[in-house]
Amino acid sequence: MLRTRGIGLHLRDAEQAARGSKMIGSQNSGTALLRRAARRLGTLVGVFAGALLIGAGTPAVAQEPATIEWYMIDLPPIQIASGALAGRGYTDLIRWRLIAGLPEYRHELRIANVQRILADIRSKPNVCNPAFLRTPEREAYMVFAEALHAQFPNGAVVLRERSAEFAPYVNADGSLAVGRLLDSPAGAIAVQSGRSYGVVLDGLLGEAQQRSRVVTLTSNRPVEAKLGMLTHRRADLALLYPYELAHHLAGNSAEAARYDFLPVEGNGTYTLNHLACSASPLGRTVIERANPIVAAERDYFAAAYRAWVPESILALHQAHHLKAFGRPPAPMPLNVPAIDEAIASCLMRGGAWHRDSCSASR
Repeated sequence: MLRTRGIGLHLRDAEQAARGSKMIGSQNSGTALLRRAARRLGTLVGVFAGALLIGAGTPAVAQEPATIEWYMIDLPPIQIASGALAGRGYTDLIRWRLIAGLPEYRHELRIANVQRILADIRSKPNVCNPAFLRTPEREAYMVFAEALHAQFPNGAVVLRERSAEFAPYVNADGSLAVGRLLDSPAGAIAVQSGRSYGVVLDGLLGEAQQRSRVVTLTSNRPVEAKLGMLTHRRADLALLYPYELAHHLAGNSAEAARYDFLPVEGNGTYTLNHLACSASPLGRTVIERANPIVAAERDYFAAAYRAWVPESILALHQAHHLKAFGRPPAPMPLNVPAIDEAIASCLMRGGAWHRDSCSASR
C-alpha cells in the first residue's frame, strides 16, 4: 500500500521555499525552489492517484459459457418427449448423465424430428445428440464419441395375417431375406425420413429407393405411422427396433397379435450407439470432454438400455456387449442420480442448465 507521508514532506518543502524567499530577500531563488517542489509534488500525486486506480481494479467481465443444444426425438423407448415417462427413455438417461459431466457448458434441449436434427447439426456449430449410428455419410458433418453401448439392430415388422406371403423369403434361422423380397410384388418398405438403419439395411434401402419401393415418413410418431402403413397396405414391411414395437404394443395383447418381428438377413447381431456433435471446433472439444465420461459410465448406459430389453434376450445382449467392449456389462440397478433428475426436470420444462443451476432459456 502507498503511504501519504511523502506528500506532506513535499508540501513542507514548498512552504519552506516560500518563507526562505522572504527571509533572504532572494525572490528568484525562492521561486526556483517552489517550482521544483511543485513539480515533485505533482509527480507524486499523479503516481498516487494511478496506484489507487490500479488497486481498485476494473470490474472483471465474466466469459459467457458456450451453449450445447441437445436434440431429442419423440421415439419411445429410445427417447420419450411426452407422457408419464417423458425424459425416461434409455437415451434420455444417457443424455442427462453426459450433461452432468460437462458443467462448464450451458445446456438447452430441442425437440425435433430426424430431418430437423440432421439439418441443424450440419448448419450450427453446437448441436449434439446421443442416439446416432455411425455411418460414413454422417462422418462428413458429425464428430462421434466412443460407442455408448451395444444394441440390437433394426428388423422387419410384417402383418401376421400375411405370413404366408413372406414365408418363401424367411430363412431357416428365421431371418427375412429383404434383398430377395425386393424382387417380389410384396417389397414396399416403410421407413422414417433421415434415419439410419445400419450399414446393411441402408444399402438395401438404397436399392429399394431406385425401384421406388420405399415409403418415407416424416411423422413425429414414426412407430404409429409405420404400422398404419402396414394396416392400410401402403407398405409391406416396416423397419423398427424390436423394443420400439414392444413398447408401442405393451398392454395391448390383441394389437400385438397382429404383427411379427423378423431379423433381417445379413444385418448382424448388434449395432453401436454413439454421441455425435456438429463437426466444428466446439463439437470436437465436447466430444473430447465426453469420451472419458463415456468410458466411466458405460455400465450405467448399458443398464439404461437393458431396462427396455425383453428378459428373454438379456443374455444375448450381454454377449453382444462382451464382444463389443471386451467384457460383459457390470450388473447394476438402474438408479438415476439426483443431479440427473434435476437436469431432466429443468430441460424438459424448457430451461437452461449450467453448473448445477437451472435458468430461463434464451
